[in-house]
Amino acid sequence: MRNVAVLMPSTVRPFELAVYCEVFGVDRSGHGVPPFEFAICSERPGVPVPTDGGLHVTPTAGLDRLAEADLVAVAPPASPTSGVSSAVAAALHAAIDRRSRVVAVSSAAFLLASAGLLSGRTVAAPSHLPGWFPDVRVDPTVLYVDDDPIFTSAGTAAGIDLCLHLIRKDHGAAAASAVARGMLVGPHRTPAELVDTPRRHDDGIDKLLDWALGNLHEDLSIDILARRAFLSTRSFARRFRAATGTTPYAWVLEQRVRRAQELLETDPSMGVEEAAGRAGFSSAALLRQHFQRRFGCSPSEYRSRFAPSSRG
Repeated sequence: MRNVAVLMPSTVRPFELAVYCEVFGVDRSGHGVPPFEFAICSERPGVPVPTDGGLHVTPTAGLDRLAEADLVAVAPPASPTSGVSSAVAAALHAAIDRRSRVVAVSSAAFLLASAGLLSGRTVAAPSHLPGWFPDVRVDPTVLYVDDDPIFTSAGTAAGIDLCLHLIRKDHGAAAASAVARGMLVGPHRTPAELVDTPRRHDDGIDKLLDWALGNLHEDLSIDILARRAFLSTRSFARRFRAATGTTPYAWVLEQRVRRAQELLETDPSMGVEEAAGRAGFSSAALLRQHFQRRFGCSPSEYRSRFAPSSRG
């Protein structure tokens, strides 16, 4: 993924458009992130597109620019729509046919559904989408869905998580972390975490998360974490989910996988067994199991792809 084209509809929501621009349009090559060829496109290049915030954005490229893209990022319209032009629908289908990826943040999923790209799929999107498109299922428990080559996010902020996931998937955890730092994204937000309840700030849980990140090699069972927070297990589990949107087990597992990713990327000489131990896995076999499930490859294969010595 090195070439990104943003597709703007006839109106656009500015925040989601800005997410694409910030993640893929800013040159962070000095921080180890590969630069992307980046363009904003529409069916009518050169014509200002109104936003729901009173701004106008003028795209410089037409639909033909999508043919060059590895990733077509669809910006959501100011209001959901159940219609799409034949030219836009054809351009999106052509992108899928040539094995490009298509990402839709929040209500941009309505545009993909209108183009017939989501039939029979499960997506992350606004909950009322199936009312317009009954053959599409929305999973309300996740921030985003990776159904490669189509990626969808549940909402605006989840679009950031999804874009960072795309960076991580193709360019590794270190590159995704560099982009996150540049955007000042909070350190405890995890991809694919559950969102059954709204998240809220909790000083006690936040301090515990900071401690846990520095001690991933320790026993971080829910009983240990609850005692450290001076809470009963039941109260701790309730407050943890309210603060983070996920369970202690899922959060710890995500952080351990990320730590293993970073270790394998930054120290090519480190053995898989050592990386597993430092990340908090009881064995290399367990690390391999989670890597195979998450990335479709072994830790060694992951390192050969993303370690500096293998990038050239």
